[in-house]
Amino acid sequence: MTQPVGHEVPELEFDETVPPRPEEEIADVARSVPDREGHGGSPDDTAAVARS
Repeated sequence: MTQPVGHEVPELEFDETVPPRPEEEIADVARSVPDREGHGGSPDDTAAVARS
C-alpha cells in the first residue's frame, strides 16, 4: 500500500478566496523597501538605502 503524502493546504483569510501565489509574496517583500530613486536597482543598493 502507498502511504498518503502530507500535502498541506494553506489556510485562507476570511476575506480571501484563493491563496496568494509565491510571486505575489516575493513582490510584496520587494515593495516593503521604498525605491527612493524611483527606478529600481541592485539588491546591494536597496540595503544601503535601508540603512540610511
